[in-house]
Amino acid sequence: MKKLIALSMLVVGLIAVSTVRAHEKVKLTGYVVDVVCAADHTKDTPEDATKFAAEHTKECDLMEECVKGGYGVFADGKWYPFDAKGNTLAKALFEKTAKKDHIKATVEGMKHEGKILVERLTEAE
Repeated sequence: MKKLIALSMLVVGLIAVSTVRAHEKVKLTGYVVDVVCAADHTKDTPEDATKFAAEHTKECDLMEECVKGGYGVFADGKWYPFDAKGNTLAKALFEKTAKKDHIKATVEGMKHEGKILVERLTEAE
């Protein structure tokens, strides 16, 4: 019986550790871009990807096809797609900003299975 209890506690501990590791907290600042346009640039060099993302326009980000595809951020030379909440927040950011391009944001959330589970998205300078 004691072995069963000890084994159960070990399993619960391992599950807790794996859950924490699967949801790594992140705070990134970079250029927000729609997935449709970003797809061709995710394998670019960090410099080329950043240049593309900086020059990408708000007008394109708000096109129907681009809105449907969702959004993500190029930060630190890497591409991070958003979850559904992040997509909604990104669209709202594009609708609100006065900028036409060079739209930079800080995203806070959890990294999970290659995506950012967005908790907060704010325009950055």
